[in-house]
Formats: sequence, C-alpha cells, structure tokens
Amino acid sequence: MNTSRIGLIFNGVWSQYAYAKATKYRDLYELLYVHELDRAMLERVDALAIPFQSNHRAIAQRQDLIYDFLAAGKRIFVEGDSSAAWLKASWEDRPVNNYWWVKDPHHPPLSETDDSHPIYRDLSARQSFWHYHGVYTRVPDHAWIVQRNVEGEVITWQTGHYGGSLLVTTLDPIVEHGVQQITHLDHYCDRLTEWLIGVRPGGKFEILPEDYGVRV
Repeated sequence: MNTSRIGLIFNGVWSQYAYAKATKYRDLYELLYVHELDRAMLERVDALAIPFQSNHRAIAQRQDLIYDFLAAGKRIFVEGDSSAAWLKASWEDRPVNNYWWVKDPHHPPLSETDDSHPIYRDLSARQSFWHYHGVYTRVPDHAWIVQRNVEGEVITWQTGHYGGSLLVTTLDPIVEHGVQQITHLDHYCDRLTEWLIGVRPGGKFEILPEDYGVRV
C-alpha cells in the first residue's frame, strides 16, 4: 500500500481545498496551512505543491524550510504566480487569454513544449495547456525550459540545482481542477501527482458535500 503524500501549501482558498479533498486525490495530498508551516509538518510528506493564489509573503518567511526540503532530494511543484522574495526567478503578470480555444481549439498559444518531460509526455496540446498566469522573464541559468508562449516567453521550467527537483509553471492545474471549470485536467494532474511521488491516481474526481459541512 502506498503511503507517500504530497503536502499542498494552503492559505484558505477554497479551490485548493477542493482539489486536496476530492475523492481522487484525498489519499495522496495533505493540506498544510502556510501560516503554521514548520519542519515537523514537512517531515510528514514526500513532496510539495505550491498552488496558484498562494500567500507568497508567508512562504518567503519560511523559505529556508522550502529550500531545505529541496536539499533533501525531494520534489516541489509551483504553479501560477510567484515572488522573487523566495523563488530565484522573476515572474511578471500578463493578460489571461481565456478565448483562444473558441477560435482554434486544437492550437493553444504556445510556441514550444518539451514533451520529453514526464508530465507532458503523451499529452495532447489541449491537455498540456489551457491558459497561463504571467510569464518568467528571468529563470536560473541552470533551468530546463519546458514551455514557452507564442512570444517565446517562459511558461514552465525545471531545475535540479537545489538538490531535489523544482518544477515551476504559470499554468494553474490544481486550482482549475479544484473549481472544475476545465474538466479535462485529470490528464495533467494525474501525471503531476505521479511525477511528485511515483503514484498515478485512479478513480473519479468527486467533491463530497460532507467535506463542506453539508449533510444531505
């Protein structure tokens, strides 16, 4: 029986909660409240996910914990926006294009995806991209560039420079899957989970009313 778990850094955003509590992922993810994050909590998990809409000021205050976790050879995934206060890269906001699929649903506004990456391998264009929240104008010299937009700006990158593997993207698979506005993100999130802890989730993505205090 698998006992590996992913710590999902959580600051009260309901979509983060919904993802971690969904039937498909609840046995593989553990919510870690960012304002209480400490070394003991990180010792309980095998990988970390830092979702879109995180509190980056609080993360910056605990960045030593994050980099010590990486130094132990573990994996961290960061999505959406970020802050140079703790991540050694420069993120800039951009308008979000939620309309491209209406015009040409099979050709997202990407110029490059390196599908040799385990997450992106065998994914269709629609499964590997939906929209992005900003770009990286500066990444570490040692970074592997996985995705660029049509302007050639960096969307997804990875580095093993800090001891473990750090994967960073301005896509937002966890939050979007949590709100269920885009219903084909199992493909991405399942591979993400497998990349983080070596386990491919099974079953159906369901949100249970009782997880929100509702009794039917």
